[in-house]
Amino acid sequence: METDVLIIGAGPSGFTAALETASRGLDVTIVEESFSMGGQLIQQTQLIQSLPSSYQPMRGFELAGLLTKQVEDYSIRCLLGHRVIGFYKDGSVGISDEVNVFPLKAKKIIVATGAAENALAFPKWTLPGVMTIGAVQTLINRDFVLPGKHAVVLGSSDFAMDVALQLSELGVQIKGIIEKTPNITARDVEKGVEVRNKGIPIYVNSSIKETRGIGKVEEIDIEHGEQILTISVDVVCVDGGRSPILDVFYQLGCSFSFQKELGGWIPQYNKSLQTDREDVFLAGNAGRGQFSGSSTNNRYDSRG
Repeated sequence: METDVLIIGAGPSGFTAALETASRGLDVTIVEESFSMGGQLIQQTQLIQSLPSSYQPMRGFELAGLLTKQVEDYSIRCLLGHRVIGFYKDGSVGISDEVNVFPLKAKKIIVATGAAENALAFPKWTLPGVMTIGAVQTLINRDFVLPGKHAVVLGSSDFAMDVALQLSELGVQIKGIIEKTPNITARDVEKGVEVRNKGIPIYVNSSIKETRGIGKVEEIDIEHGEQILTISVDVVCVDGGRSPILDVFYQLGCSFSFQKELGGWIPQYNKSLQTDREDVFLAGNAGRGQFSGSSTNNRYDSRG
């Protein structure tokens, strides 16, 4: 199989890359290991305000549906339930559906693999009931399961605030949002106001000292200044940020640089999102798992 552009990943950045390249008359192939397109969008029910001017604010799953329809309107080849497992000596890509493996030859490759959540370790953090905020969102939006009745949220990013508010709306008692810095980190000020209006305590300059329980989380100790606060909970939602998924870049032999504010080791790229390989580009969180500030320090100078 041959294609002009191979896009690895069918999340929002993969969608956008596919639409932009296909609209220019190129033959485009998307490889996505899931059996549905949209990535994290398909389990997001919160309203997304910060969309391009051509889109009205809408919920994540609505945006996923709209983008899927746009992709289907083009002759874009979508290999769902497939993943990249390696590269042949001639440069072609090894694609697998977990049963068969076949080569695909692409003139250009766009890596849109996204980012994975980071765990945060503290004493007894492996007890059942401690989970990432992404896992909590999946439970309530995709599986329609409440993770528990009493929760704390570790972290105060916009995403963490969204999950805290949604859990509260579903009847889960949020017993606190725990933030290690002096101020909450959410950029949307209104979310902080809404959280406070719901009476949810926010503990800044604080951290989890320990979780306890027999077979599951039953209570936690919070270090809050010089105080130790003990709270009964059955869910601890952890926001440890995100790190780019880099496997494909390593296999392609791309160069990396360490950018702590962008999630750690990330591929070097220029202002056109081109890596130091002429035929390999990146899109979305594959180059900035935990975005904060400008990405200019991450770029390589294509002049040498």
